[in-house]
Amino acid sequence: MHNNIIIYQIAILAILVVIGIIATKLKIITEGARKGIADLVFDVTLPLLIITTFARIDVTPVILRNSGLVFLFAYFALAVMYAAGDLSAWILRLKANQRAVFINHHMFGNIVFLGFPLMDALFPGGEGLLYAAVFQLASNSVMWTFGVWVFLKGAGGKRNEVWKNMLNPNTIAFFLGLLIMFFNLGLPDLLYEPLHGLGKSTIYLSMLYIGAMLVQTRVKGIFKKPHVFLLSFNKLLLVPLILAVTINLLSYWLFPEFGDIARKVVLLEASMPAMATIVVMAHKFGSDEVLATENVFVSTVLSIVTIPLVYSGLLLLDQFLADLFM
Repeated sequence: MHNNIIIYQIAILAILVVIGIIATKLKIITEGARKGIADLVFDVTLPLLIITTFARIDVTPVILRNSGLVFLFAYFALAVMYAAGDLSAWILRLKANQRAVFINHHMFGNIVFLGFPLMDALFPGGEGLLYAAVFQLASNSVMWTFGVWVFLKGAGGKRNEVWKNMLNPNTIAFFLGLLIMFFNLGLPDLLYEPLHGLGKSTIYLSMLYIGAMLVQTRVKGIFKKPHVFLLSFNKLLLVPLILAVTINLLSYWLFPEFGDIARKVVLLEASMPAMATIVVMAHKFGSDEVLATENVFVSTVLSIVTIPLVYSGLLLLDQFLADLFM
């Protein structure tokens, strides 16, 4: 059953990408329109998605206690993914603008547009979606600070320019969303509905943008770039395996109150394919957006196989550890 859910969500993304390819081939999406889509996503729709997502998280003592552990392990997962990306980039001797994309794509996956519906379907009742939102909160706090810094550093920005450019619509939206969430300010429906509806268009616009980028990408050329496949191997299989073993052991030894669903959400979100938004960020910050597009394309296709493998592996690991510690 879970395999069908995974394939269904990835198929939706694929359809949107194909529409972007067709629209570009028909000259509907021109070069100027493609750049306009990137700016619209980065400066308008994505900030609105961040704010409205945080605005509907209801903070209670129980949620704070459980979410604290999700936060802890999410940061741990991000640190492991960063280490894998940084070490691999150093071994491969990638250029600065390629290294920025490579590291960010190791750290940040498609946790919202593939992860959210997947967690909601695998763990119905809202608990899976709640922990997925908490994981996203931790991921956003790193992406719109450290992740932006990695991009700007790769583009050769000076130190003062790096910190100046980190103050962008998305970092502002992130901190504004935090204030709304923790002070339970909320948003009236009249404001929430149009803002959230526009924010949700991020996935459609991002996929159209990736489709437009793929038109300029030689698919055959991807097979001459082993680092693209190394990223997919690291992100989809190697790092999830490392995290599954370490987080499960830490949970049994130090955090026995860490729930089964919360633990699986962290591990599954950490095994999502490369984030489409990184393609837009690569364009915005002058990094290698072609490489970013190739990363998304290859990792998303391969994730059709790897995510079911990871999920099945988690079930087997749970059973093994349960037998070992009983």
